[in-house]
Amino acid sequence: MKNLSQFICAFMLLALSSCSSDWNNNEPVGLDRTLIAQGSPLFELIQKVTVDGNDPMAEIVCIDFIYPFTLLIYNENLEVTGTHSLGGDDEFSAFLGALSPGQAISISYPISTTLADGTEFIVNNNDELKIAIDSCAREDLISICSGLFGGDPACVWQVPFSLNGDNSYSSGVFSANMDGTIQFHYNGQNYIGTWTFLFVNDEFQMNINLEGNSAVAQYWNFSSRVEMTETKITIINGSSNIILQKKCEQTETFAIGAQGSGGGIVFYDKGSYSNGWRYMEASIIDLTISEWGCSSAATSSTSSEIGKGFYNSVQVVNYHNSLANYYTNPAVCNALNDGTVISKTALLYNSKDWFLPSEQELLLIYQNLYSQNFGNINPAIYWSSTEVDASTVKGINFENEQVIIIAKNPPTDISARAVRYF
Repeated sequence: MKNLSQFICAFMLLALSSCSSDWNNNEPVGLDRTLIAQGSPLFELIQKVTVDGNDPMAEIVCIDFIYPFTLLIYNENLEVTGTHSLGGDDEFSAFLGALSPGQAISISYPISTTLADGTEFIVNNNDELKIAIDSCAREDLISICSGLFGGDPACVWQVPFSLNGDNSYSSGVFSANMDGTIQFHYNGQNYIGTWTFLFVNDEFQMNINLEGNSAVAQYWNFSSRVEMTETKITIINGSSNIILQKKCEQTETFAIGAQGSGGGIVFYDKGSYSNGWRYMEASIIDLTISEWGCSSAATSSTSSEIGKGFYNSVQVVNYHNSLANYYTNPAVCNALNDGTVISKTALLYNSKDWFLPSEQELLLIYQNLYSQNFGNINPAIYWSSTEVDASTVKGINFENEQVIIIAKNPPTDISARAVRYF
């Protein structure tokens, strides 16, 4: 039984060659079998441990050990020089690759069996054993990572906001199934497609394909190198990687006014879990005073609806990030701005996928927290993430529950609370 608690689904198996994946190239990707020249020593070595002699990369026979176990290490005089304990195929492969010339291990060769087609399979030395073990590691890796990604229907993979990552579709949520089908929920729309993991020249990749010709589908149609843990997938995309974060349905229920899973105060229960959340919680303190943002241009299409605050906040920040040094030089927008953006302040709050609420979400905070004396909320005007036009946005006056229109760079301070879905 392998120990999977520290299993990381991203490593190089056999350093046979290297290649790079073009993010914008949506053509199917296959394993290039021409990179190891026929007749070369490496080709001949692989050929010894494969079923198909004409194409030794096609089907390498797998040898899988039962772990943990301990090996003796011998020098060239067959004297024991040490021992080594092994806990998995990846450790064994690395160990075999690091053995010095003349060293031997306490594995008896040849290792042989007769395959189903009557072919005799024989491993004669450490080099051949490493290739056979790596074949198992590759199969195990795909199986394990597939189970992590699509094996739990109570979990989804959300695109979080990342300070240094690609946030083009942050707030979107992937629901993956073990049959290889996938659904991407973004801005109220569902996109369906397929997914798989594969190796391309020993590079571990993820392949996603969404149906249709929409901008969303085209963005996510790719095969790219990934690094993966049990709760996080990093899609390698040049200098701006894309992150997928695992979120699972809560097994406990939360009442209005209770502490949420992120340490905030629960103010909404939509009744069932979907698209990565059921509840909403508000931060227990107001955010640092900030402007809403650029007061000379409409940033994006934002919404007043429940469930759109995260989407709104990301759109606002993506717009300001697209300006030339807005945060340090707000005059690129308007000399009256100070370079602060309350949506960015909310998205970076407490490192827990918080954001600025939409108008209707903010109204729920008033109705379910402020009016019930939960949350120590001030009778002040609060920002929403819902934009009206180039110079104004919506807010709510908590003194009287009135929706008001606020300038993006107001003459007086406006309060804000971060919220979070879970």
